[in-house]
Amino acid sequence: MRTLIRIMLLPISLWSACTNSSHRVTNFIPGTYVNHAQSTYSAANDTLLITQDEQNLNSYHITRRTGFRRIKDGKLQPPEYQVKSLTGIWDDGKQTLQISQNGILLLFQPDQDKLLIENSEYRKL
Repeated sequence: MRTLIRIMLLPISLWSACTNSSHRVTNFIPGTYVNHAQSTYSAANDTLLITQDEQNLNSYHITRRTGFRRIKDGKLQPPEYQVKSLTGIWDDGKQTLQISQNGILLLFQPDQDKLLIENSEYRKL
């Protein structure tokens, strides 16, 4: 009898764990994320501001602000700036946010206060 009860409770506990994990990630998503990258040709600072759409809870507004300086002959050039507005759609099954305009996937790691986009790692402020 105890074995039967354990077998019946296993799917319920697994479902509960997945549901809690999903809510933890979606609660983590809204916020500001930063990244610094540098190469021999440029230095860049990226800031992502992510907010949830109030009418469609699976949709997010992403504002990407990038400031960068080219490096020419070993010298930093004047700063340049870009601002992009993007839309992301949350996929609960894959636990990813996909940018509609280019298909790029955003992977959130709440335990480490991180956001991963391809090869870039952003820290949540």
